[in-house]
Amino acid sequence: MQSGKKLKALFYVFIAVVMFVSLSGHMNILPVSYFSPAAITIDQEEEVIYVVENAVNKVEAYKLGKGESKGAIKTKLPPKDAVVAGKSLLIACSYSEGVLAVADKKKMKVKKEIAVGHGACAVTVSPDLTEAYVANQFSDDISIVNLKSAKEVARVPVLRQPKALDISKDGKYLYVANFLTSKRADVDTVCAEVSIIDIKARKKIKDIPLANGSNALRGIKTSADGKYVFISHNLGRFQVPTTQLEQGWMNTSALSVIDAEKMTCIATVLLDDPENGAAGSWGIECTDDHVYVAHSGTHDFSAIDYKKLIDKLNATENKEALSYDLRFLADLRTRVQVKGNGPRAIKSLGDKVFVASYFSDTLNIVDMNNPAMSHIKCIALNPEMKLDSVRLGEIYFNDATYCFQRWQSCNGCHPDEARTDGLNWDLLNDGMGNPKNCKSMLYAHPTAPAMISGIRPDAETAVRAGFRHIQFARVEESRAKAVDYYLMSLKAVPSPYLVKGKLSDKAEKGKKVFEKMQCGVCHVGEYFTDQKKHQIGEMGPYDHQNTWDTPTLLETWRTSPYLHDGRCATMKDVFVQEKHGIWSDLSEEEIDQLVEYVLSL
Repeated sequence: MQSGKKLKALFYVFIAVVMFVSLSGHMNILPVSYFSPAAITIDQEEEVIYVVENAVNKVEAYKLGKGESKGAIKTKLPPKDAVVAGKSLLIACSYSEGVLAVADKKKMKVKKEIAVGHGACAVTVSPDLTEAYVANQFSDDISIVNLKSAKEVARVPVLRQPKALDISKDGKYLYVANFLTSKRADVDTVCAEVSIIDIKARKKIKDIPLANGSNALRGIKTSADGKYVFISHNLGRFQVPTTQLEQGWMNTSALSVIDAEKMTCIATVLLDDPENGAAGSWGIECTDDHVYVAHSGTHDFSAIDYKKLIDKLNATENKEALSYDLRFLADLRTRVQVKGNGPRAIKSLGDKVFVASYFSDTLNIVDMNNPAMSHIKCIALNPEMKLDSVRLGEIYFNDATYCFQRWQSCNGCHPDEARTDGLNWDLLNDGMGNPKNCKSMLYAHPTAPAMISGIRPDAETAVRAGFRHIQFARVEESRAKAVDYYLMSLKAVPSPYLVKGKLSDKAEKGKKVFEKMQCGVCHVGEYFTDQKKHQIGEMGPYDHQNTWDTPTLLETWRTSPYLHDGRCATMKDVFVQEKHGIWSDLSEEEIDQLVEYVLSL
């Protein structure tokens, strides 16, 4: 039996590496050739728009209006974001360890690389251009970089996975969008928060919780007048069973509004229409007149009248009810369809809006005086683009147009490369009334069975069931197979707990504790799982069973909260609060060592 499992695991690894297997008419004999524009920034003085092309390690410059390329700045690591800073272009780059690349705009060449934190993914600059601020998603902190000395001068911890940031108009505060919740999942209120950093004091001064269920915070932007901060995010309705999609029963797309002076969230409004979701809300742009929000899953963007929005918010007494009101924006905004697939980055200049589509490698230029499709200019950034089956699967995974009423894609519960949203969900595959924490889909295929309850025999079955029962859609087998290939291609990101790619001294000691406690009986092999179900302690109040699938320990540093119902906010809670196989007394030091080792995998 074990040999059969090993053969199956080897087969999946082989498939993920080879990438040129025939797939229902899509032949994977073509080289990967996509750009994946992840961000854009505009240089008004030079009349240039810079497009951050993540998949090919370059930032390309295009002339505004004409759309002609002026050349590209190449980076060693994948670029994630960029901002203009005088004569320089600042580029946040990372795979695991991150750098801030400082490029000479005239020479189109990186002149300095400044080490920052793990997972550097967003960057902004002070009004006087003396400091840069970099969001480090995987080390959960913000780097403050002195641009004159080209050194990181401070590191400010935030909550969990800072994904986007913006600076107040007076330059005093930094607003940070934490991608996921940082607390346990088995409580009534679970939400991600916005952290505020006092830049002069170099410290976080406040965390602002958003509406219950808020997760996947992707965009944050200060209004043009500096009075408000807008955040785009998903809003998971995790309190109810996943029995229907209508009216945003499972997931909705939201725009939260923070009062900059009071530093409080005053409202969360929905970006969806009553029968037309706006899934995958991503980048935000603010002008004097509008708030623009890109909808990656539905291939359009919202143009919201800023003054009317604020007036209507001020006139609304029960603002808490707005997170359920699908008609609030009806007379305030226009949804504009773009050409291409996966609009994520959005910027504006004058009466033009620029939207970069991640999966189609296109840049839309929309004239907001008349935003009809005939008035959209679409620039093919990569006219020779060819898609392999893995890329097709990634597209299907993120595309909400296959879902009933376009409410969500697979990305809705598995954001950021098929990982986890940190919420508990009551799925129907194992009965109602027993919510369980969302699992990362990393290595789901070679570690069957699937789901934390092991209810699905393998990940292939789970993928197809997800389309049927979560998106209420039937997709062709070729699409489901493409999603399989995409998921099988995923690789664990090296842990931020590693030191130069190796276990720290503390983690090495933790490995010995791991062996002493015989953790390897269940967490064994390449994926640290025996692929069996085990009893792991006391049943929770909503559990229908008390045996659970053994998950992989790879990338556990990224997938809190822990255990089947998310009852443990941290890995230390797993060993202290729940014991989890700890059969003898361990010292505080030994527990910390064990935690360090597991989080290093």
